[in-house]
Amino acid sequence: MAKKNLGKVKRYRRSFYSGRQRASRIAGGVLALVALFAVGWLAGPAVINFGTSTWYSIVRGDSDNPPTSQPESASVPQSASEPEGQPASEPQPTEAPQTGGDMTRGSWAFVDVASLTGADAATQVAQQLAGEGVTYAVVPLKDSTGSVYYASALPAAASSLSTTQIDGAAVAAAFKEQGIVPVAGVCAFQDPLAASANREMAVKYQGTDYLWLDAAQDKGGKAWLNPYSSAALDYIGGIIDEAKAMGFEQIWLTAVQLPTTAGRDKASYGDTAGVTEAQCLANALAAWQEKATCWVEYPLNVASGQETRLTGGTIDALGIENLAIEVSGELTEETQTQLDAAKAAASGCDYVGVRTGDVFAVEAGQ
Repeated sequence: MAKKNLGKVKRYRRSFYSGRQRASRIAGGVLALVALFAVGWLAGPAVINFGTSTWYSIVRGDSDNPPTSQPESASVPQSASEPEGQPASEPQPTEAPQTGGDMTRGSWAFVDVASLTGADAATQVAQQLAGEGVTYAVVPLKDSTGSVYYASALPAAASSLSTTQIDGAAVAAAFKEQGIVPVAGVCAFQDPLAASANREMAVKYQGTDYLWLDAAQDKGGKAWLNPYSSAALDYIGGIIDEAKAMGFEQIWLTAVQLPTTAGRDKASYGDTAGVTEAQCLANALAAWQEKATCWVEYPLNVASGQETRLTGGTIDALGIENLAIEVSGELTEETQTQLDAAKAAASGCDYVGVRTGDVFAVEAGQ
């Protein structure tokens, strides 16, 4: 019996899954992909390093120092100021504050000595000045009356000790703790107390043993220290030494001059050994500036050269390292011309500052 040709028969295999079975298969696939990705992430750097090492070893012959790849960390970025190659977690050394470096920076204050009587008062003043941004504070240790405001051990100061006394070391320490440079104010040759107590240090009247006074006695004339006297020079130098020992880092000098007034021609300085007035003051300044960083303050008319009798010479002949020019009142066109002349005359100074009242601005020398 002949078979009928029914054509090619297609057979279909169909599987039927429940919803739970289908979800399980999908989850399994996802887990497999995650595992494959993790293996690649962990093994990838090793494979890259191995391949790179092999390349440098075989092709370039640099197997001793093969480069390695390091993944960048996005969580701890390296700062722009951090040295390259230094770990970001390693603290950078901080530079100590500059207290005596560039003196054109920072503001100045001139402190009333009466406000510093006591350690607590000194601390309070120092904190107040620091809050105002003060960098340098001038404290008077010896003023133009000859008064000495600390317990000086110098015999020449015995009769000059003021009833207002400060603990100089405590004051200097309080200022330093607040980042302020303590500056000792010292008036040099305008000193009636020491001159009257020891006439060997004083300017005499016409070669006699009488004291020369800068005005008539009944009008309040005062005696002066003699710039040619070695005893007077040692006295001022001793004040500077004591100031440094107490912790003062700079010295603010005033009255580095010979006496003034019209009667100065009757003043006698003893045996000058042929040393000029300008050289006498220059020698004194050289010795004091050797001891410490000094500022020398002169009025504008002296600094500009209009009044030379005060110094016995011009500013540029005295060897001043740091000059402070005192300007009374506001600057006018006339005083500005004088100030320009004073700055020009101070071209050899390291720093030149202009003081108007309690405001002192410093410029670098030319």
